[in-house]
Amino acid sequence: MLAAVRPTITALIVDGYHALGDAARAGDAEVTDRADLRGRWLAVCHAVRRWALSRPAEYALLFGSPVPGYAAPPETITAAARTPATLITILVDGHTAGSLTDPGPGELPGAVHADLTAVRDTLFPGLPAALLARGTVGWIHCFGAVSFELFGQLDGLIEAREEYFDQQMRRMCDLIGLP
Repeated sequence: MLAAVRPTITALIVDGYHALGDAARAGDAEVTDRADLRGRWLAVCHAVRRWALSRPAEYALLFGSPVPGYAAPPETITAAARTPATLITILVDGHTAGSLTDPGPGELPGAVHADLTAVRDTLFPGLPAALLARGTVGWIHCFGAVSFELFGQLDGLIEAREEYFDQQMRRMCDLIGLP
């Protein structure tokens, strides 16, 4: 049965990732001052949240519980990478312009540094691995915050959802070092 619907599930996943990637890029494009890295990051994060809240079933298909027996094929990878690539491109732009500097490896474990260096060398040449690490933490936190809200983990706790999300994303901007 799953084999019969696998192409349909894959198409829905790819379409969902592309729609989310389009929303993320549109959020980034809303900020006309391209040097406003913090504004761009926040605009993308809020665009992700708005997209998820307006399409909870699509978001759940992408980031919720896995479909039993389904393994996403490689063609989903490019589509899935669009949103994080939009966020990391903001860091590349800042580093290229000199407004984001290499924070140094700090507490980054050697194996993680090696993994991020490989990703950097393939996708974002010249971006310091430690800056990429901070960006991935911000990306993961954005999706974690959206998932907590969408899947009811904040019910009965936080009513000011948009304000709470914004505060969290601003803290991520601080962690990343976005001016």
